[in-house]
Amino acid sequence: MIVNVCPAAVSAASPERIWSVLTTVERIGEWQDARFVSAVPAGPMKGGQVIDLAARGFGREWPVRIDVRDLDPQHRWVDLVVHLPLGVTNHEHVTLTETKKGGTLVRLN
Repeated sequence: MIVNVCPAAVSAASPERIWSVLTTVERIGEWQDARFVSAVPAGPMKGGQVIDLAARGFGREWPVRIDVRDLDPQHRWVDLVVHLPLGVTNHEHVTLTETKKGGTLVRLN
């Protein structure tokens, strides 16, 4: 079964600040509600990178893997494939758009 949703939110933070949190893999727990375990290759988020996390739920830790497909810092978008427990896979296209007030519209498509 395929489910397609498009959550979005507006933040007062600048696109540059959100981009920094989004692409610094050691800070991924700040937006993924999971503990960072490792990234191969190490360093800032880049295409081809595999990020391993551990998410808590039901009294245990669950492995989560994120495959970074591609990203464009100039246009502020990232393509990810998130492999969750129980065989759930999310294809995420995250975009950051500056608002008229200098904040950021964050979309997860």
